Amino acid sequence: MNPQFSVSTVTSHLAATWVAINGPVKVSIFLLCTLVVACQEAAAQPQVTGLWVTLPYLMPINPIRVDLLRNGNVLIVAGSENEPDNEANSKAAVWDLAAQTITVQSMLWDVFCNGGTFFADGRCMVVGGTVQYDPFFGDPRVTVFDLLTNKFTQLHSMAHGRWYATAITLGDGRVMAWSGLDETGATNQTTEIYQVGVGWSTPCDPGFTPPLYPWLHVLPNGLVFYSGSTPASDFFDPSQANPAIVGSGWTFGPGHYYGLDRSYGTSVLLPLLPPNYTPRIMVLGGGIPTATATTEIIDLSQTNPAWAPGGDMPSGARVQMNAVLLPNGKVLALGGSAQNEDPNTATLGADLYDPAKGGWSSAGTSSYPRLYHSVALLLADGTVAVAGSNPTRGIYEEHIEIYSPAYLFATDGSLAARPVIGSTPARVGYGAGTFQVQTPNAADIGSVVLVRPGSVTHAFNMEQRVVGLPFVSSSGALTVNLPPNSNVAPPGYYMLFLLNNAGVPSVASFVQVIDKPADRPPQATITAPAGDDLIIKAGQTVKFKARASDPGGSISGYSWYFPSGSPNTSTALNPGTIRFPTAGTSVVSLTVLDNLGINNPSPPTRTIHVQPAVHITHPAAGATVTGTVKIDANVVGAVGDTNIFTFMVDSTVVATVTTSGTNASCDWNTQNQGSGPHTLTVSVTCSEVIDPASNTGSVSKQVNVM
Repeated sequence: MNPQFSVSTVTSHLAATWVAINGPVKVSIFLLCTLVVACQEAAAQPQVTGLWVTLPYLMPINPIRVDLLRNGNVLIVAGSENEPDNEANSKAAVWDLAAQTITVQSMLWDVFCNGGTFFADGRCMVVGGTVQYDPFFGDPRVTVFDLLTNKFTQLHSMAHGRWYATAITLGDGRVMAWSGLDETGATNQTTEIYQVGVGWSTPCDPGFTPPLYPWLHVLPNGLVFYSGSTPASDFFDPSQANPAIVGSGWTFGPGHYYGLDRSYGTSVLLPLLPPNYTPRIMVLGGGIPTATATTEIIDLSQTNPAWAPGGDMPSGARVQMNAVLLPNGKVLALGGSAQNEDPNTATLGADLYDPAKGGWSSAGTSSYPRLYHSVALLLADGTVAVAGSNPTRGIYEEHIEIYSPAYLFATDGSLAARPVIGSTPARVGYGAGTFQVQTPNAADIGSVVLVRPGSVTHAFNMEQRVVGLPFVSSSGALTVNLPPNSNVAPPGYYMLFLLNNAGVPSVASFVQVIDKPADRPPQATITAPAGDDLIIKAGQTVKFKARASDPGGSISGYSWYFPSGSPNTSTALNPGTIRFPTAGTSVVSLTVLDNLGINNPSPPTRTIHVQPAVHITHPAAGATVTGTVKIDANVVGAVGDTNIFTFMVDSTVVATVTTSGTNASCDWNTQNQGSGPHTLTVSVTCSEVIDPASNTGSVSKQVNVM
């Protein structure tokens, strides 16, 4: 160990790693100082195997799914956290690694075991979720997280539910969803495609039943490749899908070399590198109950592609594993166990696969078993965050680990000098053009790569992708070729890394890769109703108005979405009056499109809290009563299997009635109150609405007691 490798050395080293990406995004000095101390204490060889460190704070919710946002923070989508009694407490969180904070927020429904991806505008999509446990039924609802507001907004629902669905962004920016259990517990084998500002396409039936969480990859030719977890593989051409023709768009591909069921193994698209951007897919591990250490690779550029062995993972078999693409193109394989959901057989050793050389090496040893519901995610500083593990309901691994690959260390074990990105364009396009990256290390840069931020759950990262870009060095700058097309780099935000000739990566800058990057997106404002939140009763109406503008062209379309509203959509700028017939929280949004097809990246919203409408049908308001009186009430717009009626006189509860119906009664002995005016209040809480601002409605009447 180098005796000069000290905390003070790290502090000065880190001064160059802080970057601004649409606002301050910072690498934590505390974190890397922790790396230093851990390395010194363990007398490790981080320059050979990298370094594993456990963070000094815990994960407050079960990290079922994690996504790297374009500001460097991590979105955690947990839902009910694999706890059936927690369905009314659905959660998500935003993890700020630099500030060492994890801020939890409530969700409007249970998004447990969803799928997801990123829109081209950087918002994070959440597809499906859980209607019920044991047996599991899927939810058709969809929501999207906007980091500019730190809020979720509901989008158009799918035709049917999806629990354990995969969602990926296609080359044209649309999102494809496939598989998952529907609202009856059957596998939803149809594909649906979502377009921002339009909604979902008509479902298409492939003619066969996929596994849950199928492994999908967008290829440079625009096809979607299904690589498992079954032993089959298939190609899908979205442009040829026809809802009227079963199986349209699908072509059978080659079977796996080993012919194994690789459930809860994983699949990665190996780095797409110039000049040919050859697509190669690797599948790793998996198998229930006994896992395999085998891997397979297929080169889809071949005339007759076939799967071939990729070498066994040196640390052993893995099921419930994760695989992370690093900016140097290597694949980090980690976590899992030899026997499914058995921590006693956990595979703690991590392995690195080098696609360029076709060999494996050690990536050190983690401290905690990472099984079912574990996640691993590449961060903008080139490290990997590892969290979760939930093989037993009600218990999950709270400790968080950070893996620092060997490329962050010099040959003597000290921190390596990293290239520095001075500036990059905020947006770049496609084709034969170039863009400039300012760097004082231009003469020592060996490669430039785009890495798509990950979206990982249930052992599969639906988004990760590494795209190499040719470049030419000059004094203080690189002239970098654009990605050739949007199938090589589907539209969205990417981490741009510079790697020097020793393979050391910079801290990434986030760059939006999009068609027509010079176009300034349109903007919209909801002008009515005023204010952000509104509380109404079921059956009432709200009038909506807006204004929109486009700084570089014209507005070509408006897309309002009114969850639970009637109607629930509108294409008018001013849609007028919308009725909300049922209780619940509706986050209304307005997406606008310009003449080039670009949408506003942060659509405005209004939150409408719709409470159940309660009526006291007897006695009448102002009535004079005596003796024992029956109080009758009903509710309109309640949703769910159970309604709880609470009857009160003044501030005293006289009865509580739980019913599956919409009517309830109770007897009130008026002799318990003095003569004169008294206030009757009936409140109703409906079981299916999670939001406390919307799940309860009440009504009051005054009567006179003789």
